[in-house]
Parts: sequence; C-alpha cells; structure tokens
Amino acid sequence: MRILARRVFDGKATGLVAKSSTPLSFLGELDAGTGKVDNPLSELNGRSVAGRILVFPEAKGSTVGPYVLYGARKRGVAPSGVIVRKADAIVASAAVLAKLPCISGVDIENLVDGEEVTVNGTEGFVEIPQVEENQVVTSILQNKKGEILLLRRSDKVGTFKGRWAGVSGYIEKKKPLEQAYVEIEEEIGFHREDLSLVREGPIVYTRQGELGFAVHPFLFRTHRDDVHLDWEHVELAWIDPGQLTKYATVPALDKVWACLSAPSSPSPV
Repeated sequence: MRILARRVFDGKATGLVAKSSTPLSFLGELDAGTGKVDNPLSELNGRSVAGRILVFPEAKGSTVGPYVLYGARKRGVAPSGVIVRKADAIVASAAVLAKLPCISGVDIENLVDGEEVTVNGTEGFVEIPQVEENQVVTSILQNKKGEILLLRRSDKVGTFKGRWAGVSGYIEKKKPLEQAYVEIEEEIGFHREDLSLVREGPIVYTRQGELGFAVHPFLFRTHRDDVHLDWEHVELAWIDPGQLTKYATVPALDKVWACLSAPSSPSPV
C-alpha cells in the first residue's frame, strides 16, 4: 500500500516503524547520545529510535530541538526517516539539519509500530509492502434537507458485512468520478442527471490488518429520495450528518465525510 504525502525533506529510507501516538519534543525527550526517548506519555518511552522510521503526530517544545536530532545523527543514533501528521518549523528544521527523509500529512493510524515501511521524501509517499492496496470510490449523497444517505451492506458482499456505508465500489479501469456514477446507478438507481457534484475530496487512506483502501470521496446533491437498493444492501437511512458516529460504519467513513464537508481552505503543512 502506498500512502501519498507532503514532501518535507528529500531522501529515501526503509526501516521498522517506531511510533508514538502523542507529540514529541526533541529537546528534553530525545537523548542525542543514545537515541532513546524519555517521555512517559509515549509508547516509545525508554526505547531507542536509532535506525528506525520515527512516526509521531507532531512536534512540541523548543525550536532548539532540531539541533538535538542533528547531534543524534552525528553520533549514529538518529532515526533513518521521519513521518508526521503535521510538520511545523521544528520538524522541518530537524529533518533538514539531520538530512533525514521526511513526509507529513499522513494519518498515522495506518502505520503499525514494528512493521517495515519505506519513506520517500523525494516523491512524497510511504510504502507499506505487506498491505494490499485497493482503490475504491465512496459517494455521499445529500438531499435538499441536508440529510446524507447511508446504506447497510448485505451478507452477500465480500467485505464489511452489515456495516453502514456510502455508495461505494472498486475502481475498475475507470476514472474515479466515472466509477462513482456507475456505482450510484447500479446500487440505488439514480442517474447522472439526478445528481449535482458538489465536491471531490482528497484520497482517504485506511486499513484493516493487511487489507488497505485508498478511498476517493465524492459529495453529490440530489432532489430525489426514492432509492432502489440492489443486492449489495439491505437497508437505507437518510440521516443528519451529526448522527453519523452513532452508526456502525465501514472504516474511515467519518473521515470521508469530514473531508467532504470541511470548508474550502488551504491545506495545513
């Protein structure tokens, strides 16, 4: 599985993930002499990140921190690459000083501590070779009341039986938008003229063990509500978007809706 990301510093490295789910400070939490982390709130507490792919949500602490990572690099105990959800000046400066391949904008929930990955800061991606990637589309339909359509998957489908989803399907040699129209017609009987495309969101990545999905999200408006279900679904519901978390959905459907409903604005670093 390949997860696209933002480039922070060039280079390529392969190694085992050393992951913290909490922010890290290089100054005071990373020992430049041993590469060990001293942060009781982190899963990396007491562990060395030397030669590992360091994964954490974001940096905290002093802007002097990058020099600590630089010192660790000079002593041969620095990580071999860095992956973060959000890169600020501290992360960027640290990667530049220590000359470590670094990427940002990654949902670190998709990375597992101890597994092997390749980080490519030059092209901007992380590769998880043991995870099979599936390219899929997910369309959220919204009616004139502002309600969104959820469909409960039948026992005849291959994955996520009984879970609630949008109108979804695998991309089969078509552009994602064209595949979205195909799935909508097949699964609920709506035609292209019944829909108005509101937004195409950025790819949302999610995984379940060794099965990964690159989800291409679309938001459509429609004035129809006479949905005709095919064999893939057994139930439907038009719901207020605020009620989405009350449903047992397929993985990352909340993230799909979040990216489609967010106000248009420049992406964070």
